[in-house]
Amino acid sequence: MKHVDTYDKTVNGKNEVTDNAAGLSMMERRVLILVNGENEVEKLAKLSLCDDIDATLDRLLELGLIQVAETTLVEIAPQAAPEKAAAADDVTVTARDLMCNTLQTFGNKVKIAGLHQTISEINDLEALKDLVKPWYQALSETPGGMYQADDLRKEVLELLQREDADAA
Repeated sequence: MKHVDTYDKTVNGKNEVTDNAAGLSMMERRVLILVNGENEVEKLAKLSLCDDIDATLDRLLELGLIQVAETTLVEIAPQAAPEKAAAADDVTVTARDLMCNTLQTFGNKVKIAGLHQTISEINDLEALKDLVKPWYQALSETPGGMYQADDLRKEVLELLQREDADAA
């Protein structure tokens, strides 16, 4: 058994996403964007590609940008060794989740609803690549997103390229 935490942004954390005033590192900012009250620590580490997720979350807690949303007790099951195809699928899921979370964080909920739903339902690498441009445009049209869109696009493209390499 182990404790699993989920975190949510505080009011200050939500403001930080748009204001970018706390001087966060790119990794801390990425993790803050991905915190949504639903993603468990393990998923945050995967989505953000953060090597030291615990230290990053501790810093965000110290700054008052996030808070523990829920702690659950889960039983740890033995895991089989992942296969290469499963790893490639994980990259697609990670890229898809990053795209969805950034739309939710920066996008106008009404304007992005259709795009968000389309992206969230995709499990195919090529189809996801086709949505990078509209996703990038949607981010670029928002006050908070326009400053992050280029960096976020670069991250998504790197993930998708990594999947291409894994599939080969």
